[in-house]
This record gives sequence, structure tokens and C-alpha cells, in this order.
Amino acid sequence: GRRFTPVGYIDQVRKKYASLGEVGPDKVDRFLAVRVVTVAVVPVLFLLVYVVLQPPGMLKHGMFGMLAIALLLGPDSMLNRRVEERKHSIRVNLPDVLDLLVISVEAGLGFEQALDRTVSAVPGALTDEFSRMLGEVRAGASRADAMRNLEQRADVPELRSFVLAILQADTFGVSI
Repeated sequence: GRRFTPVGYIDQVRKKYASLGEVGPDKVDRFLAVRVVTVAVVPVLFLLVYVVLQPPGMLKHGMFGMLAIALLLGPDSMLNRRVEERKHSIRVNLPDVLDLLVISVEAGLGFEQALDRTVSAVPGALTDEFSRMLGEVRAGASRADAMRNLEQRADVPELRSFVLAILQADTFGVSI
């Protein structure tokens, strides 16, 4: 399937899976396999509708057209819907997570410790991303790089504002 995909399509799919928190080539390869199968089913569908079933009049054209569009656009639209649901979940959980983070920092914890506490207290997509960011920091990445990666993966404007505020506070030495 990789041979027949347009330039940049695989990177877009990989980015969408990264924003879902699902990394690894297996997910992208499975998605491409589904895309190949759905495209390969369209000629079979044509034979089924026009040769086997033969509905009367314009019904066969409408049936074939709607089913072909569903097969061709279905996998991409399902993936896009999952990405949007995750972004919505991040937007919804952001105020609660920020409140708990502020309380933890004001109680005297460091930023990473407060994030770790927040991750363990609040389940969800946002805390999964924060957990991944903390893993990057523990693996040796700088906090700024890990937060930029978090912002790029999530691609949520509200989270981007939070990340930029934290990065500016780090840069200028302002208290978080």
C-alpha cells in the first residue's frame, strides 16, 4: 500500500496516530492495509451491484456511488473522528488538570512532581500526554523540548497557550 499512496499521506496518518497517543509503525501499517482492502473492494462492489443484484433504474447508480464513497472515505473519516474526540477530551480536562497542578505547585511541589501527582490523580487523554512528556524528561530530553513535543502531538490551541506560558516562565525565571 505504501507504493500507491500519495506523497505525504503516510506522514499525515503517522501524525494522526501520534496525536491519538498510539505510536509505532504497526498502527500505520494496519491503517494502510485497511485502505488497500477498501479500495480493492470497490471493483467487487461494482460487479455485485451491476451484475449480481441489478436493482432497477437509477437505484443501482445511487447504491454503487454511496457504497463506494463510504468505502473510500470511511477509514480516513473514522481516524479523523477519533483524533477530534481526543482533542475534545483534552480541552474538557484541561481546566481540572490545571487546577490540580496549581494546587500542587502552591503546596510546595516542583513542577515535574506536581505533574506526576496530577497524572496519577486524573485519568484521561491529557494526563496520558503529560505522562509521556514526563517520560521524555526522565529519558534525558529537556523539559522545553518535551513540552514542545507534547504541544505538537496534542495540537490543541488551549494546551499550546499553557505550554508557551510554562516555557516563557522557564526562560525568564518567573515563578510557575
